[in-house]
Amino acid sequence: MAAGLLGEYVARRTALVATAIPGTRAAGALSDLTDETVSALAGAASSAAGARFALFATGGYGARRLLPHSDIDLLIISHGDPRELESVVRGVVYPLWDAGLVVGHQVRSPTQHVRAIGEDIENLTTFLTARLVAGDPALADRVLAMAFQRVRKLARRAARSFLERERPGSPYLLEPDLKHGAGGQRDIDELVWHAAMHAGTSVSDAAPLVGAGLLTADERDALGHAQEAITAARWAIHASSERARHTMTLDDAALPGVDADAVQRALETVHHTLLCVRERLAGIPEHPAPPLDLQGLRRAAAVGPEGLPALERLAREGAFDGIAPRFSEMMPLRRPALSHRVTVGAHSLHALAILGAARDTDTPSAVHDALLVAALTHDVGKRDLASGHAARGAVDAADAARRLGLTPRTAWMATTLVREHLLLTDIALHADTSDEDVVLAAAARLGDRSLVAPLFRLTEADMRATGPDVWTPWRATMIADLAAKIDAALSPEIDGAGIVHAAERTRAEAIRRSSAVGASRTVLAFCEQAPLRYLADRSAQQVIRDARLVQSLAGPGRTGEFALDAVPEAVPGTWRLDIVTRDRPGLFATLAGVIALAGLDVLAAEAYTAANAIAVDSFVVASATRADADERTWTTLRSLLDDAIASRIDIEVRLAERRRHYPSRARSRVTPRVRAGARGAFSTALRVEVPDRVGLLHDLAHVIDRAGFDIRRAAITTADGVARDTFELADAEGAPPGPAELDGTLVPQILETVATSWADDPTLR
Repeated sequence: MAAGLLGEYVARRTALVATAIPGTRAAGALSDLTDETVSALAGAASSAAGARFALFATGGYGARRLLPHSDIDLLIISHGDPRELESVVRGVVYPLWDAGLVVGHQVRSPTQHVRAIGEDIENLTTFLTARLVAGDPALADRVLAMAFQRVRKLARRAARSFLERERPGSPYLLEPDLKHGAGGQRDIDELVWHAAMHAGTSVSDAAPLVGAGLLTADERDALGHAQEAITAARWAIHASSERARHTMTLDDAALPGVDADAVQRALETVHHTLLCVRERLAGIPEHPAPPLDLQGLRRAAAVGPEGLPALERLAREGAFDGIAPRFSEMMPLRRPALSHRVTVGAHSLHALAILGAARDTDTPSAVHDALLVAALTHDVGKRDLASGHAARGAVDAADAARRLGLTPRTAWMATTLVREHLLLTDIALHADTSDEDVVLAAAARLGDRSLVAPLFRLTEADMRATGPDVWTPWRATMIADLAAKIDAALSPEIDGAGIVHAAERTRAEAIRRSSAVGASRTVLAFCEQAPLRYLADRSAQQVIRDARLVQSLAGPGRTGEFALDAVPEAVPGTWRLDIVTRDRPGLFATLAGVIALAGLDVLAAEAYTAANAIAVDSFVVASATRADADERTWTTLRSLLDDAIASRIDIEVRLAERRRHYPSRARSRVTPRVRAGARGAFSTALRVEVPDRVGLLHDLAHVIDRAGFDIRRAAITTADGVARDTFELADAEGAPPGPAELDGTLVPQILETVATSWADDPTLR
């Protein structure tokens, strides 16, 4: 008979799980079906029992919340010898085990049961939802009466035990534990336990708390909706995974019957309702949180991450809505991402707490206030599904700053931080930060050096608040390095933002002019890809001329080693030389040496590396003999360039010969000065001020190359017999050398070279 009952039960159970709409009705139907089967099994086995017994459903089964893979908890009470109930246990429990169900059972006498309730809080809570399934109703009533008499005596201690329990995690987790986590089934269970102790009988919901003044009718209704959403999700997860799994993953959100947004709201509702009931039980008067002002925001943030539950409570009660309207609506807002662990609002509060706790005495109050506003509002733009939440959030940040009475400067800082809060992360993790143009473009977006340090702090707080494994040492290093480069680019000496603005104006004009005359694709590509520093120092006309040189060097079918153009400058007797060739080690020294051998003095120079490793070097020159340069001069120069690039001449030897035949005309008595400037994002400036002489620029560049440094850019000026040169240097790894490194190695070598030049040239002594 048992086999037939179990076969029918399993079949009906399988069909119910497959077809039922997930929710409390399905759980109730499965509980009823199980009741029917357990009662039939118990009835069939009771004839062999020599004692009266009562079989109770307890726990979730007793509350009629049985899920596809929930435990079936049974309690058997009998006056007789427990051994006399062996046939009932074998007849009820064993067949259910054989069917693959998880069954927990206890066999006790009434006295044992009452004693067990007093000994262990778990025994008490398990029994608070007990209901009779099979056996003697009179015995059941007597047992319930005895047990609840004991419960009333233990009610205060039990309630205190409940109040001291902490739920793991937060109701705002994107992958919450729907059973044990904050706002989950165990929070609902606690409310039901409180209700049962106040009612003095077994109950299945928290309704009795309304009559006790511990729950409002609206809260009771909200709990009913929450129970429905949570039960539906748990049912769907059980059915999908075919096991008793409690965590709702991001993938589970797509299951039929799961409304992830409704579940998130349900967890929030349950958790905060439980907190309110706990406070009412403890006699704590209710004081709705007032809207926060600036001082209130500072105090709230100062609690740090340990005080997140308090911040969540404030947000739930609308305390932050006076700063950022509708912030409370963000608390259950799900915008699932693999990296995020909590809802949008909870994430923002976590970032706020991190920044609030991390303030140091060196941080000005205005910067601290801007960071707090930015942390609170940086993700409010996610209320809308459209992209561009940072830009929308900046509007809210400006409004929040106005509401808090912040100064215009502080409001601007908060707004900019929100608008750019993804800048460091996006560039550091997804772009080539060794590309100077990338850093300069980022610097232009910020535009102000004072924003760099606060943006780094906001980025760190944002990532730490996202999840425990997001702010890794590697990411921290990458982002810190980028921030340092942006900071250097925005230094007064560099003004990276100004470089970008000037460069983009030049680029646009060069492209416009080139397009108007039908320039080739090579010319247009050069204009589009040219480095920012190069463009910032050039006019559109100069860029176009260089682009045509690049075309003559590297255009379709071109095989030349270099391209050269010479045009007269505005000052009579001076010429501008533009030389385009493929970049190589020591190139600048080679070009400078060749120009000196051609009988030309370098008055100014700039050196750049454009796209595709093409070097674009410009020199303003004059004849060393005061004679006008002519076509023979350029022919000689081209011939020397051919020989030098092909390594057919020794520039050092040839320059020594020229110095003997053409001694320097300089009469300057300036004391040589060589000093390293501040370390920049990609290079460190080396400034040289020395008397000019034949081949000086070549010698300086040669010493720099021999010392293992790369000239990324050079700015050369010569006037009144004095060369004032600036070289922007990088080391062999492409990093900016420290000023101390230059002072200890390169500077002495340059001074030695200059001193040797003085000794060799009588006109300089």
